Amino acid sequence: MKVVSNTDPIIGLAKIGRIFLLKSMAKEVLIPPMVHRELFGKIGSETEQIDRALNDFMHIGNPTPLEPAIQRAIADLDEGEKQAVGLASTIQRDVLLLLDDRAGRQAAEELDIPTTGLIGFLLLAKEKGLVEKIGPLVEELRNKGYWLSDEVMDVARRLARE
Repeated sequence: MKVVSNTDPIIGLAKIGRIFLLKSMAKEVLIPPMVHRELFGKIGSETEQIDRALNDFMHIGNPTPLEPAIQRAIADLDEGEKQAVGLASTIQRDVLLLLDDRAGRQAAEELDIPTTGLIGFLLLAKEKGLVEKIGPLVEELRNKGYWLSDEVMDVARRLARE
């Protein structure tokens, strides 16, 4: 599977020391140019992990012209999300778009692009045996400044059967 990611899930994984999960779960991890620029703008504790990932396994996907239907579906998104959805739309099969933004996920769903957020990605990692428990990870995410509602945290624990 190829993973195309927006900025926030990468930052979240780095904040909890789990950015390696991207490499473990995907044969290729692609980010659009705007996400690359946004990642270089980070100055938190996760910067070192992000830099290593950019030098090791994350690759910048080159944007290609998009069909009018795709352009319409992503018109109201911010530039990073537009590029992430657009890049994922150009991959023919076996792609997962990693995106937390609700509007971006809705646009991707309209375009039939398989999409999940950071919590969904962690749940997939648990299914594959790469993560033992989700609860402590979502707590750590929240404690390190990644916004998660109580409802999202409860749903994550319930889906993980914890």
